[in-house]
Amino acid sequence: METLHNALLKWYEEFGRKDLPFRNLKGINAPYEVYISEVMSQQTQINTVIERFYSPFLEAFPTLKDLANAQLEEVLLLWRGLGYYSRAKNLKKSAEICVKEHDSQLPNDYQSLLKLPGIGTYTANAILCFGFREKSACVDANIKRVLLRLFGLDPNITAKDLQIKANDFLNLNESFNHNQALIDLGALICSPKPKCALCPLNPYCLGKNHPEKHTLKKKQEIIQEERYLGVVIQNNQIALEKIEQKLYFGMHHFPNLKENLEYKLPFLGTIKHSHTKFKLNLNLYLAAIKDLKNPIRFYSLKDLETLPISSMTLKILNFLKQKNLFGG
Repeated sequence: METLHNALLKWYEEFGRKDLPFRNLKGINAPYEVYISEVMSQQTQINTVIERFYSPFLEAFPTLKDLANAQLEEVLLLWRGLGYYSRAKNLKKSAEICVKEHDSQLPNDYQSLLKLPGIGTYTANAILCFGFREKSACVDANIKRVLLRLFGLDPNITAKDLQIKANDFLNLNESFNHNQALIDLGALICSPKPKCALCPLNPYCLGKNHPEKHTLKKKQEIIQEERYLGVVIQNNQIALEKIEQKLYFGMHHFPNLKENLEYKLPFLGTIKHSHTKFKLNLNLYLAAIKDLKNPIRFYSLKDLETLPISSMTLKILNFLKQKNLFGG
């Protein structure tokens, strides 16, 4: 095992992404900053997180207490365009719990971390290892891919058994660099289409000859959906609906039309949009308030600058701007 550890760390020293802003954080705030980076990186490419979201979020909410004391609308505004808005809501809920129960800090305890909204096994271990420098083994999608191939494991192995394997493989003397190295190896080398010839663990890899046999194949059902949305503009203001349902709670969307009105209203165009397993056709129609399903409010261009809106709403606004209908 020591031979594998040394080969991995040697590769990380030369090729690892050690310049990422959330690598090698120190001080009392490190667990919080790691927490933000890990949650943002779920379902979002790391480059997007770094370029647009990570630093502005921490500038606005530099500590867990600042996040707890913020208004949800402020948090959602800085999450705008990042998607999966339940992540932002869970961050705020967790911050509030930590202020009340953990002296305004994240707990340095695996079970206590798991009790916080939105924190699962990987995020808890990442906070412990990267934030608190504990000897914890992490298993994200990248590390899972490496472990499955390296040890020739059945891709349908349970999460519990894979975590045990990760624990057994953990370099207890260099747990921080070990986990970071595995993440980078999975991202850069042992990717879905692996570059086995460049892998430092190639001589020891049990799955290198048939990596496809040790790769979990994603089977995600795709749901096609047609939506019929009303565009209502009055006095240089546009109508949006504040969503009260769980997924987009607190966000503002273009309102749905009442049924069967799409054949009677002026058609503006169709925009394609995807989120999670849904592929949406957003059919836009010029409408009046009476044509809409739910209550709305009107917002000016200035209002929209500070309004929590999703990437879907932003996409529609850009479409209307291009058509010189609003915001041009």
